[in-house]
Amino acid sequence: MTGAAEKPLRIAVIGTDGMPARYGGFETCVEQLAPRLARRGHAVQVFGSSVGRTERAVLQAGLVHRYLPLRANGLWSVPYDLLNFLLCWRQSDAMLVMGVSGGIFMPWLRRLAGRRRIIVNVDGLETRRDKWTGFKRWFLARSEALAVRHAHVVVSDNQAIAEMVQARYGRASTVIAYGCDHVQQLPAAEAQALVRERFGLAPGGYLLTVARIEPENQIAEMLQAFLASPQPQYVVVGNFGGTPLGRELQARYQGEPRIQFIDSLFDPRALAALRACCHIYLHGHSVGGTNPSLVEMLPYGRPLLAFDCSFNRHTLAGGCGYFADVPSLMAQLQHPALPAWVPGPQLVQSARYRWEAIADAYEALCRADTVRSGGGTP
Repeated sequence: MTGAAEKPLRIAVIGTDGMPARYGGFETCVEQLAPRLARRGHAVQVFGSSVGRTERAVLQAGLVHRYLPLRANGLWSVPYDLLNFLLCWRQSDAMLVMGVSGGIFMPWLRRLAGRRRIIVNVDGLETRRDKWTGFKRWFLARSEALAVRHAHVVVSDNQAIAEMVQARYGRASTVIAYGCDHVQQLPAAEAQALVRERFGLAPGGYLLTVARIEPENQIAEMLQAFLASPQPQYVVVGNFGGTPLGRELQARYQGEPRIQFIDSLFDPRALAALRACCHIYLHGHSVGGTNPSLVEMLPYGRPLLAFDCSFNRHTLAGGCGYFADVPSLMAQLQHPALPAWVPGPQLVQSARYRWEAIADAYEALCRADTVRSGGGTP
């Protein structure tokens, strides 16, 4: 934390959709991180998109929100990130850049910034995602390379991502995951009543997945395996109306009584109830590093069955259960090893998933002496 001998910093957080969170892991991270840095005496400026936004962030001392009339995602993320930077660099000591969409400009921005610190969180190395093809994939790969090469510090949210950055670019990165101690917890009776009344579900009688509906998240494969299993019901929460795969799955399984799709649910109480009352949580993400949707399940103490990849094994410290494909998931669901799949208390309580420890790590990176040293894994 900021001590008497350390002056407060001016920190800009750029590249996300903004606050309050309405999109993904970066936005949740910023929503938890920025207020904590402001409470430590730093002047924090968070940029966000005003497009389609009905809510604005709650005012807080030391925390300023700037909303821009551009989309923060997709192709618009490139000019959006550049504009973020141009509007903040003169008034910042450190700029925390979430993602690499604007990395194509990073050599010039690094020269422009001078002694001001640029910290880039590379997210999940986006070029691994199936949705990027052709020119878009090439452009994103080029932006990623330039962002990693020219940032003062690179942040990876997972040890496997850090190893890939090292292998691909020869660059060390600081590993900082996402937290889970912000998730809402409900009394058992309240959670059970909510899932019954709002969703028509039997507590403990359904499998659950919360994810973006993208090919690399194995949604189609998990649905296929589930339907071949004796499990009674499967609930999938995601942006079904917003992706081609989501719309395809909705059409394919329309009328299937054992499957319930819930489109883009952001209500913390409802999510808490669904998570607390599920029988097994299925996590199919195969790319993206530390997925917030997996970390946020840890406090609920439910059996977790995850796709077998280095990212998920690092996140779960090798514990819980894993599947590699449709046949292996079918076999796991035929004979669930429920006690072995429950995350242990040492993982749930780990400092790497506590937001105060995460704020400590980012605060340290924003200081010039730490940045020059290259950082390490907190």
